[in-house]
Amino acid sequence: MDERTAERLLYVDATLTEMGQLAARGRAAYDTDIAVTRACQYNVIRLAADLERLGDTWISAHDDVPWRLIKGMRNRIAHNYWTIDDEIVWTVVAEHAPELHRALVEEIEHARAVLEMKPE
Repeated sequence: MDERTAERLLYVDATLTEMGQLAARGRAAYDTDIAVTRACQYNVIRLAADLERLGDTWISAHDDVPWRLIKGMRNRIAHNYWTIDDEIVWTVVAEHAPELHRALVEEIEHARAVLEMKPE
């Protein structure tokens, strides 16, 4: 893994970690606090951008990542925000993001190791 990919994987890790923190606030917070709602939506957009920056080669090598669904949700939130389904956004943040994070944990740890070995 090159340093650029490693750095970008750590961006994915940071986004997924933040999504986990938002999910920990609970569905009631999502439903009643517009800041939590918008933060969840923003993180879906951010996740799509983070994954896209990993490039087509990485994406195609990880067919377990539901890239088309993530990109589609990003487009809906960014461009058709009046049609956002809060059930779907919450499910992505509370269920799918943690699943993706668990699936990528070994690769993220490898990315950390690559960057730790980087000469200063």
